[in-house]
Amino acid sequence: MLDERAWPLRVALLLALAAALLLPGLGRAPLERAEIYFLDGARSMIERHDLLVPYYRGEPFFDKPPLTYWLMAAGFRALGFEAGAARVVPAVAAMLVLLATLWLGTTLFDRRTAFVGALVLATTGAFLGFGRVAMSDMLLALWTTLAMAIATHALREGAHPAWPVALAAVLGLGFLTKGPIALLLPGLGLGWLAWTRRASLPRLRPFILVAATVVFALIGFGWFVAVQRRLGWAPLEHFFLRENLQRFAAGTYDAQRPFWYYVPTYLGEGAPWSLFLPLAAFHALRRDDGPSRLLLGWLALMLVPLSLSRGKIDYYLLPLYPAASLVVGWFFVTVSWSRRERNWARAVLAAAVVALAVMPSFLFGQPEPWVPSRAALNAVSGGMGLAVLACTWAALRPTPSRTLAILALSAALVIGSLGCLVVPAFHAAQPLRAVVEDVQREQAYRSDATVVACADPLRIQRNLLFHARTVMEERCDLWALASSSRPFLLLLDEEQRRSLLAAEGVREVARYPYLPASALTLAGVLERPAPAELTLAANFATDDPVAETKRKRDRKRALRDAAE
Repeated sequence: MLDERAWPLRVALLLALAAALLLPGLGRAPLERAEIYFLDGARSMIERHDLLVPYYRGEPFFDKPPLTYWLMAAGFRALGFEAGAARVVPAVAAMLVLLATLWLGTTLFDRRTAFVGALVLATTGAFLGFGRVAMSDMLLALWTTLAMAIATHALREGAHPAWPVALAAVLGLGFLTKGPIALLLPGLGLGWLAWTRRASLPRLRPFILVAATVVFALIGFGWFVAVQRRLGWAPLEHFFLRENLQRFAAGTYDAQRPFWYYVPTYLGEGAPWSLFLPLAAFHALRRDDGPSRLLLGWLALMLVPLSLSRGKIDYYLLPLYPAASLVVGWFFVTVSWSRRERNWARAVLAAAVVALAVMPSFLFGQPEPWVPSRAALNAVSGGMGLAVLACTWAALRPTPSRTLAILALSAALVIGSLGCLVVPAFHAAQPLRAVVEDVQREQAYRSDATVVACADPLRIQRNLLFHARTVMEERCDLWALASSSRPFLLLLDEEQRRSLLAAEGVREVARYPYLPASALTLAGVLERPAPAELTLAANFATDDPVAETKRKRDRKRALRDAAE
């Protein structure tokens, strides 16, 4: 049991660690995943002065309920229309998930186990990574964990009799965030908890149950009722039938992923801690440990609908991370290590040594200027070298506390290096802002000009939509567009540039060196793509003095190069 006076300090240090890994460089990362849907929807609510209906690309958008849009709109109000303002929402939600995990852990186990489980969660790369992405899934993880924490606390002696109202409010907030899945995932845990603790279930007063029902209905369904009254049943049919039912059962969102997709995904994205979960589960089941078996049962139940769903995405696992982390924390605190556990830890530490040893060459293997400064590179490489030595030392005589501390520090070093140095440096070197500014300048003279590209390796269309309010079309009939009487701005690769700039009336606006956005993925890191060049061209004349100056400068440069 942790000292009563040390507990607040430990919690504060844990939150400080999470903040240090989540907040730096929050706005200096490319727009990823489904961020643009939430960013555009939240901004539309402010610009249209309408908090009821979100819009995406100028059309009403009912794929998700509004709570995430509302919170991100508040971020825009406070901090301006920047991605970092919206990403504050999942970052704060991630820190609240840590607090909910601590509460759940202290209710089921004790403070030491809860703290170690929360530390495991706070140094899990996938959890922190999605805490920096402006989507609704971290909020879903918060409501799911908080609902289970409230329910387990309610079974303790002396719990407040109004706890069902608090539970209903949390479930309502979950429904207002993601819809039915926010009832299913915690509901499976609540049902499993009620079954395993059926002998100690408290009696509920009818008045409290009625109050809880009213609270859930007002929070969870109030927005849906308001939308139906304004726009009819079509938005609700789209959300419940297409976005939810079809995502689960139909082939609309089928990514052709097998039913066992989430097992290797968790083992890979939750490393190094995920590698201890099988051994922790073995001990929990063998010992018949009630709290750990409760969490394992909840994890297994949540995996069933996720695995049966046709639409499988890695971040759907986020609500499972807190429970899995607590089981791993229980393993480090409670289980006495024998030769089997020590050998298991040695294998994980050895894998960490290999990963840390080769990581600098991959993380910083991009060409300049897509890498951090030389001083930053040296500092991180030195830190990873020390981490290699520490993991090697721990592998010689592994103990639970030694393994826990060294793996947590090593994971924090890697996560911090990626989020605070590597990704911001990569993003700063990409010409995203330059392309957006040039498109905005061209459209200031021809507001009807349409941006077109055959492919989008830079993933510029998200930035054009968010920063320039411009919808980019993906079309490959570029010759027809170049000769069209309609104005077009064409984003061209090198081969397309050489072909189309020979056409009469096509004007080069600017060239931009870039690396494909996939260079930050695992496949891209291994492939190490070379820099390429993107060209913005226009099939119309302009009165823009900047463009005319550039045209004369480029012509002089071409004549000089020809003379040489």
